[in-house]
Amino acid sequence: MGWLFTQNQSLKELIVRQSKGWENTQTDGTLIKNVCLRHCYRGGSFSGVFWTVWERTFEKDGQPVKPAERWIGCDLLRFQNEYGWGYKDMAECMGPGYFSCPLGYLAMVPVASETWRAGVRAYHERQADRRKAKRA
Repeated sequence: MGWLFTQNQSLKELIVRQSKGWENTQTDGTLIKNVCLRHCYRGGSFSGVFWTVWERTFEKDGQPVKPAERWIGCDLLRFQNEYGWGYKDMAECMGPGYFSCPLGYLAMVPVASETWRAGVRAYHERQADRRKAKRA
């Protein structure tokens, strides 16, 4: 997948847009709701990673018809002159090469990629080691 940009979009506007839930009703009357449970931005003034935890529910006549689904989203964000902020979306199942996902997000979502999660844990261990070394 490529990058998607909206002319003159600010970082704040992009984050609001990328964390906004949505819903639709299928032809059989099943209502599918997608809700962002948590989100955070890890990055700088011109690029970063936007982490999300999503939940999808399925209801018909007000009753659940299927178990809820959860997943971790990973959107790469960047600023481009003359366009503004844009994104490239990914999910845990794609094994993104980015590991700054908050550890708490892992506990909220069933495992899609143990290899990727091991990378996330290793990243946080390295960060903790760096903080300890600075204090010493």
